[in-house]
Amino acid sequence: MLESSLSAHVILDRLLATLDIGVTHFSVCDIRDGWGMHFDSCKAASLHYCLAGVGTLAVGGVPPIQLEPHSFVLLPPGGAYRLVSASAKPVRFERRGDLRGVSSQTSAFTLTAGEGQRGIETACAELRVGLADGSDLFACLGNPLVVHFAGTDGLREQFVMLLAESARPGVGSNVLREALLKQCLVLALRRWIERDPCPLPWLAAMVDTRLSRALRAISEQPAVAYTVDSLALIAGMSRSAFACSFRRAFGQSPMSLVKVVRLRRAGELLITTVLPVGEVAKRVGFSSRSNFSVAFSELHGMDPSRFRRAFSVIAGR
Repeated sequence: MLESSLSAHVILDRLLATLDIGVTHFSVCDIRDGWGMHFDSCKAASLHYCLAGVGTLAVGGVPPIQLEPHSFVLLPPGGAYRLVSASAKPVRFERRGDLRGVSSQTSAFTLTAGEGQRGIETACAELRVGLADGSDLFACLGNPLVVHFAGTDGLREQFVMLLAESARPGVGSNVLREALLKQCLVLALRRWIERDPCPLPWLAAMVDTRLSRALRAISEQPAVAYTVDSLALIAGMSRSAFACSFRRAFGQSPMSLVKVVRLRRAGELLITTVLPVGEVAKRVGFSSRSNFSVAFSELHGMDPSRFRRAFSVIAGR
């Protein structure tokens, strides 16, 4: 069982490495004692991490979620919600359309409700977590994802860095924010799949030994000339059952994910090595440099050579 769990963790890490994470309106919500914030319905999933204080996060359909330092909550898209400080006073609310905060020279973007004694402080963001074809992996999230970290293994440092990079962006800030968010999501999702993988079909796939065998093969050896038939054989399933189960879990075909994994791996090689572009293409499973360049540009928004130049500057090479 332990080996299976560790395998699922490895696959989860590699799956998340292929994701695109779009972040908007990253802010600190500073809610004073006796106050709360009401946020309108948001099309994107929203992330909330308690930095200090205690309170609740209320969203329709579920009991209020208790927040304390190091509580991590991911809300499904499409619902209004309220952040409220714990207080003996009658609560007054400020209404907000979204998480768009006010920036300053010395602090992160901030939304403040009320004045006086501190109540609860949370780092919040609206985000889209999806694969290269535009599918959002949290669109099918039915209930909030809630993880309570202990102080020693909390994510405060990561969120402080995320807020600093959002408030004062510089060269490479987008890359750093994405890397930090992925780290936070991996740590939270690891906890979640150990407790209850069922609410998200792609998390359930992490602990399905048949699909996980195929996912592990794709993530560890993306250059192999896979077909749906060969991946189904690895999974120990019929071609039709494998293709159907894979699409139901990930919202796309197995070969689409193979392509994304190959192109993400190519990006890593371009940044970390001096291999010629044609050699990078071969190492990730493309037989033609021209086909590789077209596919790479579609995913990354620039051709391989420009990508290498841009990120070599960021890395100081």
